[in-house]
Amino acid sequence: MIFRVEIRDRSFNILDILDREIINLSWEYSRVGGCGGFKFTLPRKFCDEKFISGDFNIRIYIRNDSTKIYDLWYQGFVETKNPSISGHEETIDVIGQGYAAQLSRVYHDKDYTSQEISLIVKDIIDNYVEPVTDIIYDASLIAITSFTPDSLKFNTQCRSAIESCADIAGTREWGVDKDRKFFFKARSISVGFRFWIGKNITNFSSDDSFKDIVNSIFIQGGDVAGVPYTKSYDDTLSQAKYGKRTKVIQNSAIVTDAVSEQYADSIFAEFNDVVRRAKCTLVDYYSRVEITIPIPLAIILASGVTYGTKEYGTFLYSGLIERQINRINYNIDKNGILSVGLELGYVRPNLAEEISKLEYQLEQQRQGAL
Repeated sequence: MIFRVEIRDRSFNILDILDREIINLSWEYSRVGGCGGFKFTLPRKFCDEKFISGDFNIRIYIRNDSTKIYDLWYQGFVETKNPSISGHEETIDVIGQGYAAQLSRVYHDKDYTSQEISLIVKDIIDNYVEPVTDIIYDASLIAITSFTPDSLKFNTQCRSAIESCADIAGTREWGVDKDRKFFFKARSISVGFRFWIGKNITNFSSDDSFKDIVNSIFIQGGDVAGVPYTKSYDDTLSQAKYGKRTKVIQNSAIVTDAVSEQYADSIFAEFNDVVRRAKCTLVDYYSRVEITIPIPLAIILASGVTYGTKEYGTFLYSGLIERQINRINYNIDKNGILSVGLELGYVRPNLAEEISKLEYQLEQQRQGAL
Protein backbone atom coordinates (compact mmCIF):
# COMPACT_ATOMS: atom_id res chain seq x y z
CA MET A 1 0.00 0.00 0.00
CA ILE A 2 1.55 3.30 -1.14
CA PHE A 3 0.41 6.29 0.91
CA ARG A 4 1.23 9.93 1.43
CA VAL A 5 0.69 12.28 4.36
CA GLU A 6 0.65 16.02 3.78
CA ILE A 7 1.23 18.57 6.52
CA ARG A 8 -0.28 22.01 5.93
CA ASP A 9 -0.40 25.14 8.06
CA ARG A 10 -3.56 26.78 9.41
CA SER A 11 -4.08 28.49 6.06
CA PHE A 12 -3.72 25.12 4.28
CA ASN A 13 -0.40 25.96 2.66
CA ILE A 14 1.57 22.76 2.16
CA LEU A 15 4.67 22.47 4.37
CA ASP A 16 5.86 18.89 4.13
CA ILE A 17 5.06 15.58 2.44
CA LEU A 18 5.65 12.36 4.38
CA ASP A 19 5.32 8.82 3.09
CA ARG A 20 7.86 6.08 3.76
CA GLU A 21 9.22 7.94 6.76
CA ILE A 22 6.06 7.45 8.83
CA ILE A 23 5.68 4.48 11.18
CA ASN A 24 2.28 2.94 12.08
CA LEU A 25 -0.21 5.34 10.54
CA SER A 26 -3.83 4.95 11.71
CA TRP A 27 -7.09 6.89 11.49
CA GLU A 28 -10.82 6.46 12.09
CA TYR A 29 -14.13 7.25 10.47
CA SER A 30 -17.44 7.11 12.39
CA ARG A 31 -21.03 7.08 11.23
CA VAL A 32 -21.66 9.83 13.79
CA GLY A 33 -18.85 12.37 13.61
CA GLY A 34 -17.25 11.54 10.26
CA CYS A 35 -13.45 11.68 10.21
CA GLY A 36 -12.24 10.83 13.73
CA GLY A 37 -8.87 10.52 15.41
CA PHE A 38 -5.53 9.86 13.72
CA LYS A 39 -2.01 9.15 14.89
CA PHE A 40 1.39 8.33 13.47
CA THR A 41 5.00 8.13 14.57
CA LEU A 42 7.74 10.11 12.89
CA PRO A 43 11.35 8.91 13.36
CA ARG A 44 12.88 12.36 13.72
CA LYS A 45 14.73 14.28 16.37
CA PHE A 46 12.56 16.85 18.09
CA CYS A 47 14.93 19.69 17.22
CA ASP A 48 14.85 18.70 13.53
CA GLU A 49 11.06 18.84 13.18
CA LYS A 50 9.82 22.22 11.91
CA PHE A 51 6.43 21.74 10.33
CA ILE A 52 4.08 20.26 12.93
CA SER A 53 2.10 22.48 15.28
CA GLY A 54 -1.33 22.74 16.85
CA ASP A 55 -4.27 22.88 14.42
CA PHE A 56 -2.00 22.20 11.44
CA ASN A 57 -3.82 20.32 8.71
CA ILE A 58 -3.11 16.61 8.11
CA ARG A 59 -4.22 14.91 4.89
CA ILE A 60 -3.85 11.19 4.21
CA TYR A 61 -3.73 9.96 0.60
CA ILE A 62 -3.67 6.43 -0.82
CA ARG A 63 -2.34 5.84 -4.33
CA ASN A 64 -4.82 4.28 -6.72
CA ASP A 65 -3.09 1.35 -8.40
CA SER A 66 -5.12 1.80 -11.59
CA THR A 67 -4.85 5.56 -12.10
CA LYS A 68 -1.58 6.09 -10.15
CA ILE A 69 -3.28 9.12 -8.62
CA TYR A 70 -3.19 9.77 -4.87
CA ASP A 71 -6.79 9.81 -3.59
CA LEU A 72 -7.68 11.73 -0.43
CA TRP A 73 -8.92 9.35 2.31
CA TYR A 74 -8.78 11.51 5.44
CA GLN A 75 -8.40 15.07 6.70
CA GLY A 76 -7.89 16.27 10.27
CA PHE A 77 -5.83 18.60 12.44
CA VAL A 78 -2.98 18.21 14.93
CA GLU A 79 -3.82 18.27 18.64
CA THR A 80 -0.74 16.72 20.25
CA LYS A 81 2.96 16.31 19.40
CA ASN A 82 4.91 14.02 21.73
CA PRO A 83 8.71 13.72 21.32
CA SER A 84 10.21 10.53 22.76
CA ILE A 85 13.76 9.28 23.34
CA SER A 86 14.49 5.59 23.91
CA GLY A 87 18.20 4.83 23.98
CA HIS A 88 19.62 6.07 20.70
CA GLU A 89 16.21 6.21 19.03
CA GLU A 90 14.26 9.47 18.82
CA THR A 91 10.67 9.66 17.55
CA ILE A 92 7.74 12.07 17.53
CA ASP A 93 4.17 10.83 18.03
CA VAL A 94 1.63 13.03 16.25
CA ILE A 95 -2.02 12.75 17.35
CA GLY A 96 -5.08 14.64 16.18
CA GLN A 97 -8.79 14.68 15.34
CA GLY A 98 -11.14 15.12 12.42
CA TYR A 99 -12.76 18.51 11.99
CA ALA A 100 -16.01 17.54 13.72
CA ALA A 101 -14.07 18.13 16.95
CA GLN A 102 -14.10 21.86 16.19
CA LEU A 103 -17.89 21.89 16.68
CA SER A 104 -17.22 21.80 20.42
CA ARG A 105 -15.26 25.05 20.24
CA VAL A 106 -18.27 27.21 19.36
CA TYR A 107 -20.99 28.35 21.77
CA HIS A 108 -24.59 28.42 20.59
CA ASP A 109 -27.37 30.35 22.36
CA LYS A 110 -30.56 30.63 20.35
CA ASP A 111 -34.23 29.67 20.46
CA TYR A 112 -36.10 28.18 17.50
CA THR A 113 -39.87 28.15 17.00
CA SER A 114 -41.66 25.92 14.46
CA GLN A 115 -38.62 25.30 12.28
CA GLU A 116 -37.92 21.94 10.65
CA ILE A 117 -34.84 20.19 12.10
CA SER A 118 -32.64 20.47 9.00
CA LEU A 119 -33.23 24.24 8.86
CA ILE A 120 -32.07 24.52 12.47
CA VAL A 121 -28.93 22.53 11.68
CA LYS A 122 -28.26 24.70 8.63
CA ASP A 123 -28.58 27.83 10.76
CA ILE A 124 -26.12 26.48 13.34
CA ILE A 125 -23.51 25.59 10.70
CA ASP A 126 -24.04 28.61 8.48
CA ASN A 127 -24.10 31.34 11.13
CA TYR A 128 -22.12 29.90 14.05
CA VAL A 129 -19.73 27.18 12.87
CA GLU A 130 -18.46 28.09 9.41
CA PRO A 131 -17.39 31.68 10.22
CA VAL A 132 -15.03 30.65 13.05
CA THR A 133 -13.87 27.08 12.25
CA ASP A 134 -12.28 25.21 9.32
CA ILE A 135 -15.53 23.33 8.60
CA ILE A 136 -17.07 23.96 5.18
CA TYR A 137 -20.83 24.38 4.78
CA ASP A 138 -22.69 22.77 1.89
CA ALA A 139 -26.49 22.94 2.12
CA SER A 140 -26.92 19.98 -0.25
CA LEU A 141 -25.40 17.66 2.37
CA ILE A 142 -28.03 18.50 5.00
CA ALA A 143 -31.11 16.37 4.36
CA ILE A 144 -34.65 17.42 5.24
CA THR A 145 -36.20 15.50 8.15
CA SER A 146 -39.86 14.71 8.84
CA PHE A 147 -40.08 16.62 12.11
CA THR A 148 -40.72 20.28 12.93
CA PRO A 149 -40.41 20.95 16.68
CA ASP A 150 -42.70 23.63 18.08
CA SER A 151 -39.88 24.99 20.21
CA LEU A 152 -36.19 24.30 20.82
CA LYS A 153 -33.93 26.31 23.12
CA PHE A 154 -30.15 25.97 22.97
CA ASN A 155 -27.59 27.22 25.45
CA THR A 156 -24.62 24.97 24.78
CA GLN A 157 -21.80 24.08 22.37
CA CYS A 158 -22.67 23.65 18.70
CA ARG A 159 -21.79 19.96 18.81
CA SER A 160 -24.29 19.36 21.63
CA ALA A 161 -26.95 21.34 19.77
CA ILE A 162 -26.46 19.27 16.61
CA GLU A 163 -26.48 16.04 18.65
CA SER A 164 -29.83 17.10 20.12
CA CYS A 165 -31.24 17.77 16.64
CA ALA A 166 -30.02 14.36 15.44
CA ASP A 167 -31.46 12.57 18.47
CA ILE A 168 -34.81 14.31 18.10
CA ALA A 169 -35.08 13.60 14.37
CA GLY A 170 -33.82 10.03 14.85
CA THR A 171 -31.79 7.78 12.51
CA ARG A 172 -29.36 10.53 11.53
CA GLU A 173 -25.81 10.13 10.25
CA TRP A 174 -23.80 13.33 10.61
CA GLY A 175 -20.32 14.74 10.95
CA VAL A 176 -17.51 16.22 8.85
CA ASP A 177 -16.09 14.29 5.89
CA LYS A 178 -12.63 14.06 4.30
CA ASP A 179 -13.23 17.33 2.43
CA ARG A 180 -14.01 19.17 5.71
CA LYS A 181 -17.67 19.35 4.64
CA PHE A 182 -20.39 19.00 7.27
CA PHE A 183 -23.16 16.49 6.48
CA PHE A 184 -26.46 15.60 8.16
CA LYS A 185 -28.32 12.74 6.48
CA ALA A 186 -30.74 9.91 7.16
CA ARG A 187 -29.09 6.55 7.80
CA SER A 188 -28.96 4.16 4.90
CA ILE A 189 -31.55 1.37 4.69
CA SER A 190 -29.92 -0.46 1.77
CA VAL A 191 -27.24 -3.14 1.83
CA GLY A 192 -24.03 -2.13 0.11
CA PHE A 193 -21.52 -4.61 1.56
CA ARG A 194 -21.49 -8.39 1.84
CA PHE A 195 -18.41 -9.78 3.57
CA TRP A 196 -17.61 -13.50 3.79
CA ILE A 197 -16.00 -14.99 6.87
CA GLY A 198 -12.87 -16.81 5.75
CA LYS A 199 -12.65 -14.82 2.51
CA ASN A 200 -12.99 -11.10 3.33
CA ILE A 201 -13.02 -11.32 7.13
CA THR A 202 -10.74 -12.42 9.93
CA ASN A 203 -11.14 -11.97 13.70
CA PHE A 204 -14.93 -11.77 13.77
CA SER A 205 -16.60 -11.39 17.18
CA SER A 206 -20.14 -10.46 18.21
CA ASP A 207 -21.66 -9.04 21.39
CA ASP A 208 -25.36 -9.15 22.27
CA SER A 209 -25.73 -6.59 25.05
CA PHE A 210 -28.69 -6.70 27.40
CA LYS A 211 -27.27 -4.00 29.70
CA ASP A 212 -27.87 -1.23 27.13
CA ILE A 213 -31.62 -1.82 26.79
CA VAL A 214 -33.73 1.30 27.47
CA ASN A 215 -37.51 1.01 27.84
CA SER A 216 -38.29 3.81 30.30
CA ILE A 217 -37.20 7.41 29.80
CA PHE A 218 -37.36 10.35 32.18
CA ILE A 219 -36.64 13.64 30.44
CA GLN A 220 -35.38 16.70 32.31
CA GLY A 221 -35.64 19.63 29.90
CA GLY A 222 -35.23 23.38 30.09
CA ASP A 223 -37.21 25.91 32.10
CA VAL A 224 -40.76 26.75 31.05
CA ALA A 225 -41.98 29.93 32.73
CA GLY A 226 -39.43 29.37 35.48
CA VAL A 227 -40.41 25.72 36.04
CA PRO A 228 -38.14 22.84 34.89
CA TYR A 229 -39.78 20.76 32.16
CA THR A 230 -40.08 17.04 32.94
CA LYS A 231 -41.76 14.14 31.18
CA SER A 232 -41.61 10.34 31.36
CA TYR A 233 -42.25 7.64 28.75
CA ASP A 234 -42.50 3.85 28.89
CA ASP A 235 -42.25 1.08 26.32
CA THR A 236 -44.51 -1.47 27.96
CA LEU A 237 -43.83 -4.29 25.49
CA SER A 238 -40.09 -4.08 26.09
CA GLN A 239 -40.65 -3.83 29.86
CA ALA A 240 -42.77 -6.99 29.80
CA LYS A 241 -39.92 -8.79 28.06
CA TYR A 242 -36.89 -7.44 29.93
CA GLY A 243 -38.19 -5.62 32.98
CA LYS A 244 -38.06 -1.87 33.50
CA ARG A 245 -34.80 -0.19 32.49
CA THR A 246 -34.82 3.57 32.95
CA LYS A 247 -32.59 6.23 31.44
CA VAL A 248 -32.60 9.86 32.57
CA ILE A 249 -32.16 12.37 29.75
CA GLN A 250 -30.99 15.89 30.60
CA ASN A 251 -31.38 18.23 27.67
CA SER A 252 -32.17 21.91 28.16
CA ALA A 253 -33.30 22.26 24.53
CA ILE A 254 -36.44 20.20 25.23
CA VAL A 255 -39.33 22.30 26.54
CA THR A 256 -42.48 20.82 24.91
CA ASP A 257 -44.32 17.48 24.83
CA ALA A 258 -44.05 17.14 21.05
CA VAL A 259 -40.27 17.38 21.11
CA SER A 260 -39.81 15.15 24.16
CA GLU A 261 -42.05 12.46 22.67
CA GLN A 262 -40.08 12.50 19.40
CA TYR A 263 -36.84 12.26 21.38
CA ALA A 264 -38.12 9.32 23.43
CA ASP A 265 -39.41 7.49 20.34
CA SER A 266 -36.02 7.77 18.64
CA ILE A 267 -34.28 6.25 21.69
CA PHE A 268 -36.81 3.43 22.03
CA ALA A 269 -36.43 2.61 18.32
CA GLU A 270 -32.76 1.85 18.83
CA PHE A 271 -32.49 0.60 22.41
CA ASN A 272 -35.76 -1.11 23.43
CA ASP A 273 -34.42 -4.56 22.51
CA VAL A 274 -31.14 -6.44 22.63
CA VAL A 275 -28.32 -4.22 21.34
CA ARG A 276 -26.28 -6.34 18.95
CA ARG A 277 -22.74 -5.30 18.13
CA ALA A 278 -19.89 -6.99 16.28
CA LYS A 279 -16.28 -6.39 15.29
CA CYS A 280 -14.31 -7.75 12.38
CA THR A 281 -11.15 -7.17 10.38
CA LEU A 282 -11.19 -7.06 6.58
CA VAL A 283 -8.36 -8.64 4.62
CA ASP A 284 -7.23 -7.68 1.12
CA TYR A 285 -9.62 -4.74 1.14
CA TYR A 286 -8.18 -1.58 -0.42
CA SER A 287 -11.18 0.71 -0.85
CA ARG A 288 -12.49 3.45 1.42
CA VAL A 289 -15.55 1.98 3.16
CA GLU A 290 -17.22 5.39 3.53
CA ILE A 291 -17.10 6.30 -0.17
CA THR A 292 -20.89 6.68 -0.01
CA ILE A 293 -22.46 8.81 2.75
CA PRO A 294 -24.64 7.64 4.40
CA ILE A 295 -22.71 4.40 4.72
CA PRO A 296 -24.67 1.42 3.33
CA LEU A 297 -25.49 -1.54 5.55
CA ALA A 298 -23.33 -4.65 5.67
CA ILE A 299 -24.15 -8.35 5.81
CA ILE A 300 -21.70 -10.86 7.29
CA LEU A 301 -21.91 -14.22 5.54
CA ALA A 302 -20.57 -17.62 6.56
CA SER A 303 -20.25 -20.35 3.95
CA GLY A 304 -22.95 -22.99 4.39
CA VAL A 305 -25.15 -20.93 6.72
CA THR A 306 -28.78 -21.01 5.59
CA TYR A 307 -32.08 -19.63 6.82
CA GLY A 308 -32.97 -20.57 10.40
CA THR A 309 -29.53 -21.90 11.31
CA LYS A 310 -27.00 -20.46 13.72
CA GLU A 311 -24.10 -18.09 13.20
CA TYR A 312 -21.58 -18.41 16.02
CA GLY A 313 -24.23 -19.77 18.38
CA THR A 314 -26.84 -17.12 17.58
CA PHE A 315 -29.96 -17.83 15.51
CA LEU A 316 -30.11 -15.64 12.42
CA TYR A 317 -32.96 -13.11 12.37
CA SER A 318 -34.93 -13.73 9.14
CA GLY A 319 -31.96 -15.66 7.83
CA LEU A 320 -29.56 -12.70 7.48
CA ILE A 321 -28.51 -9.91 9.80
CA GLU A 322 -28.15 -6.43 8.39
CA ARG A 323 -25.62 -4.40 10.33
CA GLN A 324 -24.80 -0.72 10.52
CA ILE A 325 -21.15 0.19 10.12
CA ASN A 326 -20.66 2.45 13.12
CA ARG A 327 -16.90 2.92 13.06
CA ILE A 328 -14.08 2.14 10.62
CA ASN A 329 -10.50 1.80 11.84
CA TYR A 330 -7.73 2.05 9.25
CA ASN A 331 -4.12 1.11 9.99
CA ILE A 332 -1.01 0.99 7.81
CA ASP A 333 1.84 -0.82 9.55
CA LYS A 334 5.56 -0.31 9.11
CA ASN A 335 5.55 -2.74 6.18
CA GLY A 336 2.96 -0.68 4.32
CA ILE A 337 0.15 -3.21 4.81
CA LEU A 338 -3.36 -1.78 5.23
CA SER A 339 -5.84 -3.37 7.64
CA VAL A 340 -9.46 -2.27 7.99
CA GLY A 341 -11.43 -2.91 11.18
CA LEU A 342 -15.20 -2.51 11.39
CA GLU A 343 -17.38 -1.91 14.44
CA LEU A 344 -20.92 -2.95 13.59
CA GLY A 345 -24.36 -2.34 15.03
CA TYR A 346 -27.66 -4.13 14.41
CA VAL A 347 -30.51 -2.81 12.28
CA ARG A 348 -33.94 -4.35 12.86
CA PRO A 349 -35.67 -5.35 9.63
CA ASN A 350 -39.02 -4.08 8.35
CA LEU A 351 -41.52 -5.59 5.92
CA ALA A 352 -40.30 -3.50 2.99
CA GLU A 353 -36.96 -5.30 3.10
CA GLU A 354 -38.21 -8.91 3.13
CA ILE A 355 -37.95 -9.46 -0.63
CA SER A 356 -34.34 -8.27 -0.61
CA LYS A 357 -33.61 -10.64 2.26
CA LEU A 358 -34.90 -13.60 0.25
CA GLU A 359 -32.65 -12.61 -2.64
CA TYR A 360 -29.63 -12.48 -0.32
CA GLN A 361 -30.56 -15.86 1.14
CA LEU A 362 -30.61 -17.43 -2.32
CA GLU A 363 -27.27 -15.84 -3.20
CA GLN A 364 -25.76 -17.02 0.08
CA GLN A 365 -26.84 -20.59 -0.58
CA ARG A 366 -25.51 -20.36 -4.15
CA GLN A 367 -22.13 -19.08 -2.92
CA GLY A 368 -21.99 -21.79 -0.29
CA ALA A 369 -22.44 -24.41 -2.97
CA LEU A 370 -19.51 -23.13 -5.03
